Amino acid sequence: MQRSVMRLLGVLILAASLPHTLFAQERAPVFTVSYIEVLPAEIYRVKTLLDDYARSAMAESGNLRFQILERIERPGHFAILEAWSDQRAQDAHAASSATAAFRGGLEPLLYSPYDERPSSPVMGTTGTGNAGDIVVLTHVDFVRSGLEAGLAALETFVTLSRQQPGAIDIGVIIQTSRTNHMTLFEVWSDLPSQEGNTLSAHAIRYRAEAQASIGALYDERRYRAL
Repeated sequence: MQRSVMRLLGVLILAASLPHTLFAQERAPVFTVSYIEVLPAEIYRVKTLLDDYARSAMAESGNLRFQILERIERPGHFAILEAWSDQRAQDAHAASSATAAFRGGLEPLLYSPYDERPSSPVMGTTGTGNAGDIVVLTHVDFVRSGLEAGLAALETFVTLSRQQPGAIDIGVIIQTSRTNHMTLFEVWSDLPSQEGNTLSAHAIRYRAEAQASIGALYDERRYRAL
C-alpha cells in the first residue's frame, strides 16, 4: 500500500511542477468534469442541447468517454464526464464549432455559471457504462498536510468498491489547476448496488479516515446517466 500511495503522490507532484504544455507531449488521457445548473423551465431544452452535443463529441477523433448525467435529487442539475486520448484531442474539441454552438445555446438557459474542471487520471479509467446507470461524483479536497493519508484512504476505498456487486467503473481524477482537489467517480448498475456500497464497512471507514484530511465539505452527488 505504501509503495502505491507514493506512486500516486509522485503523479501529484509531477502535475504541480510541470507546465501545461508538457502534458500535451505526454499524450496521456485527459478528463474534464463539468457541472451545469439550468433554469427549471428550460430543462427539456437543455436535455436536447446536451444530447446533440454528446453525439457530436463522441464522433470526434480522440474521444474516449462522453457521459451526460442528470442529478437524481436536483432537477435541472447536470454534469458531463468526458475523457480524451490526449490534450491535443481535448483542445480540438474545446475549439470545435459544435462546442461553440452548445455553449452559446446553453448560456441563456443557465441558473449559475458553467463549472468546468480539467483533470488528469490518478486512478482513472475510460470505461463508460450505459444509459440508466447510477453515477456518483464526489469532490474531495485534501489539505496539503493530509494528502498522503487521504490518498491512502481513497485508494483503499476505490480498490474495495471495485470488487462490490454492481460496480461498473470507479476511479479518481485530479484537477489540473489544484492538485489536492480530486473527483471520485463511481458508476453502478443500479441504486441498491450504490447504496449498498455506501453503507458498507469499508466505505464508512474511508469517510472517517478521509475526514481528518479534507479541507472542505465532502461533496457527494448522485446522477443517472442519460
